[in-house]
Amino acid sequence: MKSFFRRPLLAALFIAAVTSITVIQFEPLYAQYGAAPAGKAAAKAKAGKQDPSTTARREVGTPINDALKLVEAKDFEGAFAKVQLADQVKDKTPYEEFMVAKYLAYIAVNKMPQDIPTATTAVNRQIASNGAPEPERANMYSMGMLLNYAAMDYAKVIQSGEELQKLGPSLEGNQAVVLAQAYYSTMDYMNAAKVAKAGADRPGADAKGKADMLGLLLNSQAKLMDDAGYRVTLDQLATVSAQPEVWGQVMDFALNEVTKANPLNEHHLLNLYRLAMVVGTMREPDYPAMATIDLANGLPNEAKEALTKGGRTTGALMDDTSKMLGNDQGSLAGLAAEAGKQTNGEIDVKLGESYLTYGRHDEAVAALRKGIEKGMLKDLPDAQTTLGIALYRAGRKDEALAEFRKAEMAGSTAKPVAHTWVLFLQRPAA
Repeated sequence: MKSFFRRPLLAALFIAAVTSITVIQFEPLYAQYGAAPAGKAAAKAKAGKQDPSTTARREVGTPINDALKLVEAKDFEGAFAKVQLADQVKDKTPYEEFMVAKYLAYIAVNKMPQDIPTATTAVNRQIASNGAPEPERANMYSMGMLLNYAAMDYAKVIQSGEELQKLGPSLEGNQAVVLAQAYYSTMDYMNAAKVAKAGADRPGADAKGKADMLGLLLNSQAKLMDDAGYRVTLDQLATVSAQPEVWGQVMDFALNEVTKANPLNEHHLLNLYRLAMVVGTMREPDYPAMATIDLANGLPNEAKEALTKGGRTTGALMDDTSKMLGNDQGSLAGLAAEAGKQTNGEIDVKLGESYLTYGRHDEAVAALRKGIEKGMLKDLPDAQTTLGIALYRAGRKDEALAEFRKAEMAGSTAKPVAHTWVLFLQRPAA
């Protein structure tokens, strides 16, 4: 018969950029700029020993304090004007330049509508000031990454990201995504892959964040022509993503591996088509291909379902299916009687698979288990895979996964099929 399969390509998968600015928050506002120092600090001030790296002069601090009061009253325009007064002070120290830029950015982000271009310019002023206190730097560089990414200034994203990494802690989810995308956008695929892999491996990453990082890693490996790495990453991505592009590639690889390993054993393809029906990756030629294999194995009801879903309700193949279907279900009792007479499990496995195609899942599980227990099967891993499918359809996911793992570990030509089912069952929503 004619087999229908596809050749997979290393293709980049679209991963949505993290560009939302509404989540940006600044550290708590200082409330005492320009206030008279007390105690020992007052004595130092009188002696002219105030530390300019952490102190703002009154002509800068007073209008900023006034601005903070207006911010509390939600008068952002008035607050912005006050900070602009502070900005007009000549010869600002690096710390004063940082503080003015910080509040220009804060007001621009928090007013409605947001003024993102002004916020971006102000954050870049903070970075250029070299006056950020140590506790402020991580937040400053994080904002620099997000705002400059929104402005598509990838060089500044990378600059902020690299400075943030020097501070020690690993990048958080959004930070890693933005930095990896910036590297990717500047065609630095090696660094993009490095950041994406670290982000995917970060403890505590949620499924969405991990999927984003693995998608970026996959894209980078595609550009680097890293076939081996790409396959590993694709498998990892398949366990956390239901993205059609991901599972389309997973299924394409599996179909080709099965066909290449044993082109004569089309039952392996049938078990793979059964998964393709679940994940929604069937293509137009796959439906008649699946139906043809079903008919060759005496499974007309599943053949009819495949043809109907594929829109092939008329034609010679459907005619053959209808003819076989007329007597099929009634013959199951005779098949069960025949299975009881046999010392090997082949007929029991066939019976179990027939039950499976009629939705009689508990009976399918029982017959398939009996056939496997009897033994002397031509293809034990294939039978274990079919049992796994029956268990999955019966809602017994853990037992199904155990059977697929047995078939996967056997190392036979059924391995790519069982492996792909294992990937699917590892998805949280499977």
